[in-house]
Amino acid sequence: MSFDSLGLSQPILRAIKELGYEKASPIQEQAIPAVIEGRDVMAAAQTGTGKTAGFALPLIQNLDNGTRVKSNHIRALILTPTRELAAQVHESVFKYSVHLPLTSQCVYGGVKINPQMMKLRKGCDVMVATPGRLLDLYQQNAIKFSQLEVLVLDEADRMLDMGFYRDIKKILDLLPEKRQNLLFSATFSNEIRDLAKGLVNDPVEVSVTPPNSTTALVEQSIYLADKKQKPAMLAKLIHDGNWKQVLVFSRTKHGANRLARYLEGQNITALAIHGNKSKVLARPRWLTLKVVKFAYWSPPISPPAVWTSLSCRRWSTSTCQTYLKTTCTVSAVRVARVKQVMLTHWFVLTKQKSCFLSSA
Repeated sequence: MSFDSLGLSQPILRAIKELGYEKASPIQEQAIPAVIEGRDVMAAAQTGTGKTAGFALPLIQNLDNGTRVKSNHIRALILTPTRELAAQVHESVFKYSVHLPLTSQCVYGGVKINPQMMKLRKGCDVMVATPGRLLDLYQQNAIKFSQLEVLVLDEADRMLDMGFYRDIKKILDLLPEKRQNLLFSATFSNEIRDLAKGLVNDPVEVSVTPPNSTTALVEQSIYLADKKQKPAMLAKLIHDGNWKQVLVFSRTKHGANRLARYLEGQNITALAIHGNKSKVLARPRWLTLKVVKFAYWSPPISPPAVWTSLSCRRWSTSTCQTYLKTTCTVSAVRVARVKQVMLTHWFVLTKQKSCFLSSA
């Protein structure tokens, strides 16, 4: 089915045509007309099915026909579990509304709150937010909800899995009772239905995948092992399969630390990431996830090969710094400071950029 037959306005059709959209996906065919009519919607759709356009396109159209937003107010709220998803959804909303006089803003934690508060002074039609930062803004009297018309919970199942149930409940208590509610989730679990009882009113249920199904793009395998043998089995699978990038989920933080230490002992570069890690680890995390031995951000300068074999596992800071000064043959590099980030990793500051060294 083409988008022309879904009741979308010409400015929106022009925007999605510029983006290369041709035919609506099944979730879009069912959700868009219901949202335009003002109905509450419960939709089960996995990532990659086009669900963002399924709620964003009709939401934008309805807002275009409404009143002008006041200072510090918002007219539509889209809640997402992570800031990465929030940024992605906001980008889509911006592109869809490029030919309309609507404003949008994305807010999430991990960055300074003052710039977000300043932008909100003019108000915005569509806000994409994570639950924690939204509550922070409300507590700072930076946001008001009296003009809110639409609430969207995107990937609601993930929000519950990540422990946002109480935050969602707090947010729902702050919103006007009269509003349109759109709930999008990968599955309709019992927890999602319990949440929906106090959220949606006579909803249109849309489902384009079987209950609790997994996307066909994922190949699944199960290996039975004794609890004590699981780390050894994981190491063997990584070695035998020559896996370059592996993401392992652990039940506890201590378990993640133990597993990372074990893999390091098996000559596998590993890093545990959880809430107890200090902020100094945040910068090089993405590098270690790629299992690189070193990375260099200054293309005109070639790093000396000796750095790749550097072993500072038991070296002091001063010893490692002296070693780098005597072996580094690149005159443009100045070892300003060497700081131990973890037991087996070092972060070296250079004159222009930075390079990350791993002893693995």
